[in-house]
Amino acid sequence: MLSEHVDSTRLDELARKGVGLAFALPAVDFARLSACTYGTDMGQTGSGQDLADPGELAANIQFDIGPDGFPRVGLTVTGRLSLQCQRCLEPVTWPVRIETRLSVLDSDEQTEVIENPFDSVLISADGLDLATVIEDEILAALPMVPVHRDNPKCRQASGEDSNWEIDAELTHRPFTDLASLVGSRKSDADD
Repeated sequence: MLSEHVDSTRLDELARKGVGLAFALPAVDFARLSACTYGTDMGQTGSGQDLADPGELAANIQFDIGPDGFPRVGLTVTGRLSLQCQRCLEPVTWPVRIETRLSVLDSDEQTEVIENPFDSVLISADGLDLATVIEDEILAALPMVPVHRDNPKCRQASGEDSNWEIDAELTHRPFTDLASLVGSRKSDADD
């Protein structure tokens, strides 16, 4: 079902019946998500080194009718992804836990009549592309800057263990003496 678009008639039927689906989601099956994971499209492929498993997620979809009368897609995604640490550039395992319920609308105007317009998705003329909806939700939940949380080697590689007080003193501050210069010119003008 993920590989096909669900048209509005089929979506209404699934929602009325309260159909639920469960399946595995290998990260490599999603182009945009795969590009974010370690060991796939990040330059590590073909290098002859052991690549990290980009991750596999488990997904549950539950169709129902929302309080506003529109079909809804309830989505739960759990698992782990291998991302690239932005400090040490090594893989970091990132836990994924997404729970959302999206109202499926036919037009932008319908967002005005539902309780929470931000939890909605528009169905196109081709139907609802569930794979794209799922991938969008996963991508929105990823950290902007993935880093190891408690890895001392990672902090040392980034220089985070350096003495920041000394670094702060060495920072050039061109306007530090501006107040004294303005004050001295003012007193010269008063003479």
